[in-house]
Amino acid sequence: DLKFQLPQSTSRWKKKLYSFLLNRLKLPDILLMAIFSLSLKAWILVILWFILAHVAHKWDLGPLYILGTGFCTIFLNPGRRQPGDVSAYSIFNEDFRELPGTLNADAIDRDIRTGQF
Repeated sequence: DLKFQLPQSTSRWKKKLYSFLLNRLKLPDILLMAIFSLSLKAWILVILWFILAHVAHKWDLGPLYILGTGFCTIFLNPGRRQPGDVSAYSIFNEDFRELPGTLNADAIDRDIRTGQF
């Protein structure tokens, strides 16, 4: 049984919100974990996204808004790699180096030619 508890160092307003959500609204622990795992900045971005989605819907731009969100997520969230880490996509690696076990056309061709496929 998974029980969610706030850390002792949690601010007073988070403790009150947690108490309200748990005792009054009777939210399950898994939902409380999801709510309290996001930062305030992330919640602001989520709320802003829904407000702008409503505006895009009113202007009949909903599908473009969804596509734009996808592209922005891809291009603005490249992640942080440490020096020496390799990407799962060989195009981002030095000398286009692939990860061991990568399945691509060259590997399939090599396996067919050697009779291993």
